Parts: sequence; structure tokens; C-alpha cells
Amino acid sequence: MPAARWSIGLVVLLALILASAREARACSCAGSGPPCQSVFQADAIFAGTVRGITALPDDDLPPPPPGSTRIPRALRVDFADVQVYRGQDATTSVLTAGSGAACGYQFKQGERYLVYATRQVDGKELVTGICSRTRLLAEASEDLGFLQTLSSSRGTGARVYGTITHWERNLSTGEPKKYGPVRDVFVSVVGPAGTFSASTDDRGQYQVTVPPGKYEIRVLPSAEYVARYLHQSVEVGDVRACAVADFSMQFDGRIRGLVRQSTGEPAANVTVQVMAAEDVGRSGNIQTLNTQSDAGGSFEFLDVSPGRYVVGVDLKRGMDPKVVFPPTFHPGTPNHSLATIVQLEGGQHRDLEPMTLPQGRRSQRLTGTVVYEDGRPAAGVFISLRDGIEKWRQVAVGTKTRLDGTFSFTVYEGLSYIASASQWDEENRRQIGGDFGPFVVSQEMEPVKVVMFPRR
Repeated sequence: MPAARWSIGLVVLLALILASAREARACSCAGSGPPCQSVFQADAIFAGTVRGITALPDDDLPPPPPGSTRIPRALRVDFADVQVYRGQDATTSVLTAGSGAACGYQFKQGERYLVYATRQVDGKELVTGICSRTRLLAEASEDLGFLQTLSSSRGTGARVYGTITHWERNLSTGEPKKYGPVRDVFVSVVGPAGTFSASTDDRGQYQVTVPPGKYEIRVLPSAEYVARYLHQSVEVGDVRACAVADFSMQFDGRIRGLVRQSTGEPAANVTVQVMAAEDVGRSGNIQTLNTQSDAGGSFEFLDVSPGRYVVGVDLKRGMDPKVVFPPTFHPGTPNHSLATIVQLEGGQHRDLEPMTLPQGRRSQRLTGTVVYEDGRPAAGVFISLRDGIEKWRQVAVGTKTRLDGTFSFTVYEGLSYIASASQWDEENRRQIGGDFGPFVVSQEMEPVKVVMFPRR
């Protein structure tokens, strides 16, 4: 990870504090790293006991609905009995977001903390959050131990170190599988002071000592592993500092092939899918790998983990597809029992014979009207399409009905759909809605009517 990963997280936190609460996103940060990394990224580090927590005013936001409360956008936390470790002009208060979902640190009155904080751009306020190493002082022995060495230690050089592990993903379950550390992997660390290198040991660990500066780290794996993502930038600003850069490697498994139209011409811009062989014939939320064929009909799946797979088109329904085929498995059969089983070992590349696709399903325009139970047209009502068999699966982006309650969607012959409408009835404080279907699209299909009733 970049050396400034948690300080960048606090910049994001500051943006969340200043943004509208309606625009705030869930917190996501990479973590702070060890003290030797975090200490030199912080503008201020101090220990203090929380003596007060107050919400900053949200005067620019509309008042909450009657009877409801709103989580404060930002909090000011004041401290007593402050001991400063870094940043001699540190104040006795910090800002943090009002909730953990917005990266705010959940301080408690009367508790004593070790606080890592960064300054706002204007330098007026200190900001902290859960992306930093801020923690209860009773849990900060490692931090205090490192801080106490700074006054007496001159350092022999900054350290760049990390661990390289091998992970793969089970396509059927979606779960990661850890193979463990990878030894004898060459790591290059390049900066203004030159190039430094190391190889991982039996625990997958590497370490180099460098002068302060900015560095580019590249991992050079053996041929069976993917090399595209093994790069990070770090910065170490002090000879006593460190930067932790961990990497995950995976096998460079690939499946390649060619799709052709029924006329024999290349099938361009077709979505081709890979599915775990064990999932064939199952219902539910089946995971697939997807790629597009190029102008010549060629396709290639990258970074495929070891396993048994089938390849095909429209193996599961997607959202608003441009072209739809009957489910077809390589080598070109609708029968999944005749599908080619692609057994892929670690880092193996498999080339498949060309696959001929059937004629695509004909598209047509589905039209309809949404009405209330008294027959009045329902204008501005949300309407969407779901799979008529796997009824939880949405297959078309929703839209709103026109002033006369009408709507339209592109659908495909032979497929089953459910048209579903919904609306919040503010006057009666209830949800109303209705469904039409399941129905199978055919050439003779008439416009549909969805009648809305109170939802139970």
C-alpha cells in the first residue's frame, strides 16, 4: 500500500465531514500500518482524556422529519491532560465524522486515547478517524514504545518491507482461498537514490533499507503468476520511518476461444461467460466471469483460478443486454450435459475450438400501463422488469411511468418476465405496488396492465 494510505484516508474523512450527509459514502480505507509508518504521516500525535464531545452544526442541511433524528455530520472531541508526542503546536481538540460508516472514530467520554491526527488544508483543525492508528491508550503499547525511541535513535535507514501471499478465488462460492506465502520472489525498489532489491524468504517476507524518498516497488513473479497488478508507490520521509507494501499474487490462468455467427462470420461484441462446472443446472445467484468478443470474434478470460469450468453465452440472464441468445455451451450445444469441461491447472492457458452460436432471440417492444386500484393512471411510478423464473433477479433498469401511466421496455421472445411497479403513498404512509406476470414474450403479445394495491 502507498505510504500515505491512512493520511489519504483522513483527507477522504475530511471531505465526508464537509460534504452533505445525503452524499456521504460508506467508509473504506486501507489501514494505518505499523507505528514506524504512521508516526511520520501524522501532523500531530498526543495522548489525552476525552472531556467533551459536541456535534458541529448542520445549518446548511434541511431539518430532519418530525419525530426523527439525524446522526451528526461531524463531531468535535475535546481532550484534557494532553501529552504531545509529535506536533508541538497540537491543539487539545480534533474533528471526526459523526459515524463509523463515515470513517469517524467513536470516542467515549472519560476514556484516554493515543490520537494520530492530520491537519486540514487551511491548518486550522486536526482531523482523525478509524483509518488512522488512533486507539485507546491502554492498547497503544507498541506505539508508545516506538515513540519513546525517537529522541535517542538516529536510524540507520528507512525500511521498505512486506509479505507476498498467494490467493485464488473459488468462482462457485465467491470465497477467497489462501495458498500461503510465496518464497523466492524478486522485489525491486527504485528511487532517486538507486535501485534496491530483495527476495522473499520462506514466510513470503522481504525487506530493504533505503534513504528517505519516494520509491516504486515492483514484484517480478515467475511465469505462472499474474504480473500486472504487482506494483506500488511508497514514500518514507525519515531514516527512522518504514513503509509496508504487501502484495497478493494469483495464477495467470487463461481461457481463449472464438465465437462465430450461425452464418460462419465472426460474432463481434458478444458477452461470453465462464461458469464453474459444479454450478451448471443450478438456480440462484450463480457467479460467472464475463468478457466481450472482439471484432474478429475472439475472446480471452484472464486471471482464471484453477478449477473445472464451462464456457458459453447467456448461461445466466443479465441486465438490459443488447443481444440475447438461447443458453449455449461450448462447443455450441444447448444441452449442458454435452458442454466442454475445461480443467484448468495453476497458470495454465487453454485454447478452445471455435464455437458457433445459434440465431439470437428476436427483440420487441413491451408496452403497458400502470393504474391505481380505482383505474386512474399512475404517473411517475417506478416500474421495472424481473426474471419470471428467478423472480428476485432484475433484468431491466427501472424507469418511471409517463403522465398517462404508460411505460415501455425492450424484451426478447421466449423469455419470461414480471413487470413490477411500486410507489410510496405519503398521505397514508404506506407502500403500494403491483405485479403483472410471469409472462413469456411472444409475437402476439398485447400491452400489459399493472394494477397497484397497498403492500402488506
